[in-house]
Amino acid sequence: MIKLLCALVLSLPLVASANDFCKNLSSGANIKGVSFDNTDNVYKVGGEGRLYFYSAPNEKCLEKEVFVVPGNQLYAYVEYGKYYSVMYVTNDGNQVDGWVKKDRLVETHTGIAPDYDAKK
Repeated sequence: MIKLLCALVLSLPLVASANDFCKNLSSGANIKGVSFDNTDNVYKVGGEGRLYFYSAPNEKCLEKEVFVVPGNQLYAYVEYGKYYSVMYVTNDGNQVDGWVKKDRLVETHTGIAPDYDAKK
């Protein structure tokens, strides 16, 4: 029992450190990344199987319980490396934010904002 308790106490700094790493990386990526034009930021999930979310654009920041499936619609906000910062709206209206690998997303050529330039 004491060994288990010691192992738990010793692992807490590692968990906090990983959380800090992902939080800091996500903040920096949002600043350094390329922002999307909201007239062309709606994507559909393509490919097969689950597309997992990450709390930051790094393999170490995988959110094992958060995913979307082919056909789901995502709103992209920032591109950073091979990831997009996105939002998914669930059927009950909840918003899920995170990062996904961009190679699974298919452009819809639509956005959440009207494209006033297209009318000129």
